[in-house]
Amino acid sequence: MMAEGVSRKPKKAVLRASLRNLFLDGFFASIQFGLTDQFITPLALFFGANNVAIGSLSFIRNALVSIVQIYSAELTRLFGSRKRFTTAAVFAAAVMWLPTYFLPVLFEEVRIPLFIILFAVTSCCNLMATPAWASLISEYIPYRKRGQYFGFRGAALGTVYFFSLLAAGLLLHVFERRDLFLGFSILIITASVMRMISWGFLTRLYEPKWRPSTEDYFTFWEFIRRLPVSNFARYAVLSALFMMGVAMASVFFPVYLLREVGFGYLAYSVLTAATIFTTYLSQRYWGRFSDRYGNLKILGMTTALISLIPFLWIFSRDFYYLLFVQLLAGFLWAGYNLSSVNFIYDAAATKKRERCIAYYNFLSGLGLGVGALMGGFFYRHLAPVLGSGFYSLVVVSGLVRFVFAHAILLFTKEVRTVHPIRGRVLLLDIAGIRAMGLLGKDLLIMARSGRRKEAVKLSKT
Repeated sequence: MMAEGVSRKPKKAVLRASLRNLFLDGFFASIQFGLTDQFITPLALFFGANNVAIGSLSFIRNALVSIVQIYSAELTRLFGSRKRFTTAAVFAAAVMWLPTYFLPVLFEEVRIPLFIILFAVTSCCNLMATPAWASLISEYIPYRKRGQYFGFRGAALGTVYFFSLLAAGLLLHVFERRDLFLGFSILIITASVMRMISWGFLTRLYEPKWRPSTEDYFTFWEFIRRLPVSNFARYAVLSALFMMGVAMASVFFPVYLLREVGFGYLAYSVLTAATIFTTYLSQRYWGRFSDRYGNLKILGMTTALISLIPFLWIFSRDFYYLLFVQLLAGFLWAGYNLSSVNFIYDAAATKKRERCIAYYNFLSGLGLGVGALMGGFFYRHLAPVLGSGFYSLVVVSGLVRFVFAHAILLFTKEVRTVHPIRGRVLLLDIAGIRAMGLLGKDLLIMARSGRRKEAVKLSKT
């Protein structure tokens, strides 16, 4: 095994090699996700899915992924290795992409339900080892440097994701009027190959000694029963409810752009890529604030502002206006994603981290699935706002987000010692306004000091 081979090397060399392989794994995985993530709903629409089917697609996928997440830690224990379990799951995901796309084409009468089921299974393979993977890589990075490292990694891999997404959109744009089936086929085959290459680099990771003890085992219901006393459990539940509000509208954003507004695949891809671009590009920026002021401050501020984003979709259907909204949303989601991951790493004990992450992912996936299902129902039955059923979802989604954003800040607490700062001052810091003000103040003081020195020189002459 690779772990045995590298164990003779100095520890720094082992970790350095693992971090390099980890980055390359992420590089090719980001291409795969860029080619597929944002095009599953368009693919379902291509197959003929309606709004109810789109909601069901997200619900079944997230529900199945969530259920598997609960048993992820137990599966890792059965495999006897976090690395072995992760590589097995990723290999299965790479292989599953091809039947997920081509089998529904062959069985036209059951195309939609077959696609939903196969995509849910493929997603399970892709994501069920996430807790084991996260538990493994968290041991590579000291906790004081996680914000900086994951900010850098997110920015670099996000750039890869961004260009992959744009390339996929451009490809579909080219094939839109020729042979859209062929365009989607190229995406799926390429995604499968990229995931296989990613798997190859995962097999080269170093795994520190890992032996979970029975003392570290606790069931999901024991986890839930600790809500009154567990800071992490409260955050997991409230975060899942917040994501439920997000999914109510976000799942149907592609439907809104492609069907209601009438954008083509290229415009859709650019708008989607705009969010991805600012999300990953600004993660290093957020990492500095996360390390200095703590994750909870960032979480509280970003969830509150993310709650306002859906309402901005109502004011205009202009492409450039929506592009600005998407760029802003990406910047805020960068802060939320980074601080959320770091908060989980801080709040969960090392030996229990994998199981805690599994239960967090279960709740989060369940929230996303339920939110999508509710969104599909509301899309069909709520009275239109300003002539659009999607705007009805926007209002409900924004209100639900705001309620649970406030609850996160109210019922969770920071777990590490950080620099105290008021929310308004933090907002000014992040926006760069306070920095510009302090710089201007420093320049003014320097100018005044220079004038005083000049006056002293003149008085002596």
